[in-house]
Amino acid sequence: MFKRKFPIQMNRSIPSSPSQLLGKTVTALALAGLMTAPVLADDDKISITYIMHEAIDIFGDPIRGSTYDEHRAHLAQFEPLVYDFDGRTGESGIRPGLAVDWEQTDDLTWRFHLREGVTFHNGEPFNAHAVKFSIDRVFADDYPGADKFLDVPITEVEVIDEFTVDIHTSEPVPIMLQRLSRNGAFILEPGHYENLSHEDALTSPMGTGPYRMVDYATDEHYTFEAYEDYWGWDELSNIDEMRILMVPEISTSVAELLTGNVDIVRLTADLVGPVEENEDTEVIVAPSVVRAVVMFNLTINECMADARVRQALNYAVDRGAMIDAFAFGNQDLAMKTMVNPPNDHPGLEPYPFDPDKARELLAEAGCSNFEIPEIDVMQPQAMEHAEATAQYWRMVGVDVGSVSLVDPAIMRERWMDRSLGVHAYTWSAAENTPETDMYAISDSRQRNSTHWDRPEFEEMYQELQRTVDQDRRDELNYKLQEMQYEDPPGTFLYLRPIVMGVNKRIGGYYPHPSMLMEDWKAIYVKDD
Repeated sequence: MFKRKFPIQMNRSIPSSPSQLLGKTVTALALAGLMTAPVLADDDKISITYIMHEAIDIFGDPIRGSTYDEHRAHLAQFEPLVYDFDGRTGESGIRPGLAVDWEQTDDLTWRFHLREGVTFHNGEPFNAHAVKFSIDRVFADDYPGADKFLDVPITEVEVIDEFTVDIHTSEPVPIMLQRLSRNGAFILEPGHYENLSHEDALTSPMGTGPYRMVDYATDEHYTFEAYEDYWGWDELSNIDEMRILMVPEISTSVAELLTGNVDIVRLTADLVGPVEENEDTEVIVAPSVVRAVVMFNLTINECMADARVRQALNYAVDRGAMIDAFAFGNQDLAMKTMVNPPNDHPGLEPYPFDPDKARELLAEAGCSNFEIPEIDVMQPQAMEHAEATAQYWRMVGVDVGSVSLVDPAIMRERWMDRSLGVHAYTWSAAENTPETDMYAISDSRQRNSTHWDRPEFEEMYQELQRTVDQDRRDELNYKLQEMQYEDPPGTFLYLRPIVMGVNKRIGGYYPHPSMLMEDWKAIYVKDD
């Protein structure tokens, strides 16, 4: 169902200088010069190698991870109560994890019946006390930071018996199950973590997942072995060892895939051809909830604080041409706001490409030649749309300075203290609900560096998070989208296709639509 169905030939007709930025077709011959030494593995082991590109500094405390690759690596070692994806079939939807069943006993109480016979990697049993410990820990006053799970108004986690737990909330949570599928609710081994400082916990994992880490060299490699007592293995599961290699350049990782040194890599549109043409590899495209955006910082100057200027920056960009170059020409991927289908506003259309309108609005605001000193690029995969956006803005008279990738450690610090300037990244919310989609621009978010503070928006956003009635949810959702469309906190571009290159020996692999998760337990190596 998800095999690539788009044509290899892609129209790259972006006008003037942006076309020079986007013409990056790479051939297999060119890739050959980038190859690195083969990855050596024990011949007696069935081993797979997965390429990642971002720093994995936090692998022991999944709640505090912040990068795409950290989130995915966490799921190899930790598990939630419920999953929202099956990697064998590519199907989305809530399904059992560490909880086998659940029900709402009233509007403010969710009861979970837990899986029996599960052990943590140190052999300790999983039970209701571990669930209580893990969730209570996130809400403790001394906990140094957490994911958006903190938005869930949990008042108590009550142990009913060894394998039954009630989660009580102060208000209804219509997307509770989606919230519990994410890293904020991953279950940790109490005896291990209660003896660790929060700092030491960052690099000392202890979960129930299919793999456990046995070796690592930060920014180089991470080696995991299959946990023999894992509850979720089936007859196809046969992997002994999984290696995650850190390779900053996507083109380099594709070279390794073509020579058989690695098994799963991320692709950009210009690298699809060589992988598809190679007899030992295939291309898989998954449905995407990953948005390519360039977000503003409204405090960098007076012009950026003017909504007309931010509208102009949206009119200045040719989304259609970017989609032709970066998203296989699928124009349905153009974004209206931060909210993804099927929850997007049916009455809105993506901003059209209208550079004359952009110049008119800039002149009206007295900002025809205003300056954007730099665009901070937060992830390697965001560089292509960041560079193209900068060129479009320059074409309507905006003085755009450098476009540069921010060092991960610096990015994390500047993100937390909200000091990023104009910043390009790919935003994903695995839950695919209106409230999680819009979390990126809510001023309640600790890492919201847009400084787009709109009290009316926040009031309705908080109501949306507690509203069960679907008609009222739709009303709130659409009004919130209208506000961000008219007063944009960023340039909303397109949904970024999730395109992976995979060695044909790999089975059971479809990428999660968010790129924040992987169903590691589903992957196996096919028989020769």
